[in-house]
Amino acid sequence: MHQQDIDAIKDVHLKAFGPDEGPDIAALASALLARQDTILISAKRAGKIVGNVLFTPFIFQDQPEIQCHLLAPCGVMPDHQGQGVGKELMETSIDHLRTIGTQAVFVLGVPTFYPRYGYAPTDKQTPYPDLLTLPNSWMALELQRGTLAKLTGKTLAVAPIMPAVFWDTSVFD
Repeated sequence: MHQQDIDAIKDVHLKAFGPDEGPDIAALASALLARQDTILISAKRAGKIVGNVLFTPFIFQDQPEIQCHLLAPCGVMPDHQGQGVGKELMETSIDHLRTIGTQAVFVLGVPTFYPRYGYAPTDKQTPYPDLLTLPNSWMALELQRGTLAKLTGKTLAVAPIMPAVFWDTSVFD
């Protein structure tokens, strides 16, 4: 990946998440992009990246053989929000993840956006279950039928997104 694309993706997240969260989310995106196992899906308009979503492995320690991914972050440039970019990102990524054998996808996100694409609140654990004060914000999308019923126990995300600050929903209460 070219540095120009990395910078454009960081800029999407910086602007999408605003001055308070943007710098931390852009730094997270940069750290995730440095990993070989990160899946990235971007949307372009007029040759420029205007939306981006990243997926990284998400492990259930009792069932490490079940292929799950964590969706984070997902951002759309403010001047392109409400124009179908988010929908394009979601539909493209779901198709891609299904074709590579992903069995389930998890997201800690806006409970009014992700359900449009099949995500539903889940009782599966986050890496910090005690920090989940908004249970409807923790959602899963089952890409292979029966997968969620098999998943139990503690979870582990990749190192850049493991800090507790990324899992604490009390800041949104």
